[in-house]
Amino acid sequence: MAWVVTIACIAVIIVCIIIFNKLVKASNLNSEAFSNVDTALKKRYDLIPNLESIVKGYTSHEKNTLEDIAKIRTNLSNKMTVDDRQREEDKFSTVIKDVFVSVENYPELKASQNFLSFQQALVKIEEDIEMARRYYNGTTRNYNILIEQFPTNIFAKLFGFEKRSYFEVDLLTRENVNVDFGGE
Repeated sequence: MAWVVTIACIAVIIVCIIIFNKLVKASNLNSEAFSNVDTALKKRYDLIPNLESIVKGYTSHEKNTLEDIAKIRTNLSNKMTVDDRQREEDKFSTVIKDVFVSVENYPELKASQNFLSFQQALVKIEEDIEMARRYYNGTTRNYNILIEQFPTNIFAKLFGFEKRSYFEVDLLTRENVNVDFGGE
C-alpha cells in the first residue's frame, strides 16, 4: 500500500512540474514576443533623426513637433508595462501623423527623394511592427488561456502568473490606399 501512495505522490509531483514548465514556457515566449515588438518600435524611432533632417530645411515652424517626438523617444523605458508603452506609442503616432499632415503644405518636400525614401522605410517598419504585434498578441492569448484553464489556473495563482494585456499600436501607415486608374 505504501508503494501506491509513493507512486501517487510522484505522479502529482510530475504533473506539478509539467504544469509549471508549461507556464514558464508560455511566459517566456510572451516576453520574447514583446521584445520583438519593442525592437520593431525602436527601428521606427531610429528613423526620426532622418525625418528631422529632411523636414528641418522646409518647415521651421514644425520645430515644436519634432521636439515633442524627441521627448517621447527619451521617455521610453524597457521597464514600462505594455499598457504604458502602448500609451507612449499612441502619443508618438499622433505627433508623427501631425508631421505628415503639415507636409501636405510643402509640395516640394513631399516630392523630395529623401522624404519618399523615408516614407518607404517607415512603411516597411510599420509592416514589421504589425507582424511582431500580431505574434505578441498570439502568445498573449495562448498565455492567458493557459493561466485561466483548469488545472493550470491553480498553479498560475500559486506561482504568481498574471494575465497580460494585448498590445494595440496605432500604425502610421494604416490608411486606405488610393488607386488611380486614370493615368492622368
